[in-house]
Amino acid sequence: MSRHILLALGAALAVLACAGCGVETKPYGEAALKDACEGVLDTKMIAEARKSDNFGDLHVADGTRSHASAVKTMLEEDHAAYACIVDDKSSSKSDSGALSIKFIPGLGPLFSPDETQSYGGYRSSKLGNGMQAIIEPESASVNFQCASKDWMRPLSVTGKFYSDFPLSSRARFQPLFQSSLKVAKILKCQNAIQFPDPAEMKYLPPKKK
Repeated sequence: MSRHILLALGAALAVLACAGCGVETKPYGEAALKDACEGVLDTKMIAEARKSDNFGDLHVADGTRSHASAVKTMLEEDHAAYACIVDDKSSSKSDSGALSIKFIPGLGPLFSPDETQSYGGYRSSKLGNGMQAIIEPESASVNFQCASKDWMRPLSVTGKFYSDFPLSSRARFQPLFQSSLKVAKILKCQNAIQFPDPAEMKYLPPKKK
């Protein structure tokens, strides 16, 4: 075999051996969730998510999303914006993924301030200082008021956590509260916004049949 053929063969083998060298692979499963949503998904929530059949397929959705970009969209375009979306193999580009957190400006209260009962498929909770929370089969929502010198009246902000796999109320509210605190900090809310420990939240009693 000639020297030129040997050199060509060696070069080809080197290329094959290094196929994929320098190419970053997207993290999946636990590695993906640890970095997702700017760190608001805590270890207890990840432990619960691990029970899902599609846990190993979970990954951060394509596109640039952050709490800062969500706040910018809310203020400049006055509509809802996702702080993060986590996809699995069945997610499409048009949906909210397998797990997501989004924020909605100006939505108002989640239920009447005079409400004393929970209804239907959701439980409601009064968190104090005008804040409210509700939990439904696949989601959890929180509403708070943000007072700032940049606008005349407090801005009503609603945060929504969604997952298409089973999670406890604690596993949903903990990330949502942490995410909401990030939004409040970026908005420079001047009023004190403090959320309770999700494990100690009290819910309004269900409506009697």
